[in-house]
Amino acid sequence: MSDWRSELNGMMGARACVTRAEQENAAFEHFLDTVAKPALEEVAEELVRNHGRDAQVRRAPASVSLQVRYGDEEEITFRVLKHYVQSGILPHADVRLNRAAHYLKYESMFKPDPQTYPISDVTGEEIIRCFLKYYGMVMCGGNRPE
Repeated sequence: MSDWRSELNGMMGARACVTRAEQENAAFEHFLDTVAKPALEEVAEELVRNHGRDAQVRRAPASVSLQVRYGDEEEITFRVLKHYVQSGILPHADVRLNRAAHYLKYESMFKPDPQTYPISDVTGEEIIRCFLKYYGMVMCGGNRPE
């Protein structure tokens, strides 16, 4: 039975042997909890308090979503998900819009070139701006955002 103590001691001394994938996934989960979720909660609170919408933020194991409803109609579902690039994991938006009784789906990165920035460079304000770009399509009936 003393072998388990040796194994435990070995594990405690080997904290640095976390794989790159585990590090990237942990960084993404941290991003969801500290950047994406608070940003979407801020938007949801504003929509509920000042604009008569039902807005709910949900945290899933690898995503955060904001669903906005007005009465019985879903206006938009905006999700922040993983996007794999050569340099690692970056967040991207997966958007479902209700336009004239049809649902349209879009995907968007939060920065112009997804290959040249770390996840730590994506801000809550960029997430909010992206949400507003697509929510504007629901409210104004505009065309696809640039």
